[in-house]
Amino acid sequence: MTTNQSPGTNDPSDGRTASPIQRALRALELLSADPLTAAELARELDVNRSTALRLLAELVATGYVARNEATKRYTIVPAKFYGLIQAPETDWSQIIDPVLASIRDECGDATILAVPAKDTMVYLAFFPTRHVVAVSEQLGTIRPMHCSALGKAYLSALDPEALDTHLARLSYAGGTENAARGPIELRRRVEESREARYAVDRDETFDGVRCVAVPVRIRGSLIGAAGISGPSSRLSDARIPQLGQYLAASMSGL
Repeated sequence: MTTNQSPGTNDPSDGRTASPIQRALRALELLSADPLTAAELARELDVNRSTALRLLAELVATGYVARNEATKRYTIVPAKFYGLIQAPETDWSQIIDPVLASIRDECGDATILAVPAKDTMVYLAFFPTRHVVAVSEQLGTIRPMHCSALGKAYLSALDPEALDTHLARLSYAGGTENAARGPIELRRRVEESREARYAVDRDETFDGVRCVAVPVRIRGSLIGAAGISGPSSRLSDARIPQLGQYLAASMSGL
């Protein structure tokens, strides 16, 4: 039996007649499955690219979507959605932000909280260094999971089955020549991170930039990773273990 729609009724599967709210919700659904460019999203929504760009700009402005400047792809920021289902007393920022700010003030370099989004880590909080020489970062920054310290720290906290799933799914695209290029090499680095209790990015994401990171659990639930980032000249091989141990101790009481 067929059902005829009355004139003016919007079919959410038809991008040309869908309402702005229907398009936005459908875009979030699509971006939660895979990062997309504006052109790819336009094809999925059956709209022109300029319409998709306007929609994405609005979603980025709200903080629910982030853009990877390197790949030009957009992805959701999972932690923004967690806030919709959490009680106010479990707001992450109230718990983590003071700790990150204190670590930044103590060590002098930038501190970060990142959450997983497919095969990347998305910055949810960022406290910049006060040094003149600094690494340019911002909220919504996206880093590949396979080469960033944040990604390796998060992976190091997964159970064996979940880790196997992630290692098989990652694309291993991006990063420098120092980055892991396959699951065997990445597994070794993740195991080293688990044993040390902190992960390290030694010029793997960008030349001249290093990061130390640890998994973050709030009341026992793994949410992502926290890190200290800065130029390689300041995060020396001698200093990295000190920062890693300090970061692990600081995050252990959350």
